[in-house]
Amino acid sequence: MAPSSKLAAVALLLAAAAVLASPATAQTTHDNCAKNKKITVQNLCAHDVVVKLEPLANSPHLFNGAPSYTLHPHSHAEFPVCWWTGRFHADGAPTAEFHVGIDGGSFYLTANTRSPAQGVPVIISPHGAPLMGECPAVGCPVAGRCSVSQVPSGRCRNVQEIKVIYCSPHV
Repeated sequence: MAPSSKLAAVALLLAAAAVLASPATAQTTHDNCAKNKKITVQNLCAHDVVVKLEPLANSPHLFNGAPSYTLHPHSHAEFPVCWWTGRFHADGAPTAEFHVGIDGGSFYLTANTRSPAQGVPVIISPHGAPLMGECPAVGCPVAGRCSVSQVPSGRCRNVQEIKVIYCSPHV
């Protein structure tokens, strides 16, 4: 191969590598990730609640990478996300399972909506401006019947925040 052919081949390889590495071709984020989405965990109990994570589907870390988070009485914590799928477990509380999609779609449910006898009731409440589709809060209040409305189908849209509230007095 002639020296000019080698130079042309090297130039072509460098140009191809630059195109493949350019941000225009390697989109690493979704436009909706720029929106301020978050997961808020709130403790309205009179005692500490330790929330343990069970991320699913390669979800990013919450709680600053820790496997659990302790919420003191009447406190809350906010965690910015683009998307997240998984479950929250707390002693004496039904499991809270939810997904917040990149596109603002969401599904959420609690493991036990038949009995308010749990020691630590939990409610999952979506927020958005405006929410679209079917987006009721789900869970069990301190007293009374548990909500039977669950949204496992993902019909809830435009979710900007999922609140997981422990010891909420109502659904």
